[in-house]
Amino acid sequence: MTQKEVLDELKVIVVERLRFDPRRAADMTLETTLPKGVEGSLGLDSLDFIELSVAMEDRFGITVEEGQDLSAEFHSLDSLSRYVLAKLGPA
Repeated sequence: MTQKEVLDELKVIVVERLRFDPRRAADMTLETTLPKGVEGSLGLDSLDFIELSVAMEDRFGITVEEGQDLSAEFHSLDSLSRYVLAKLGPA
């Protein structure tokens, strides 16, 4: 799986599970930041991150460790897609 494929899947998750407008997903790039309070970000809060984690586990078959500080991994679509790729392991 490529980073672009992971990015496309993450966009689907944001639209379907977090109920974002599909038009907004079209504007999302690897540089798009996620946390609330960051200018230009998607504005995700803690509940959104939980939902996103569960959806990623379902979609990619990975385990997101609870209780671990993953703020760096969940900062942008770039860092999140690289996290997913690392969890998937070599193709």
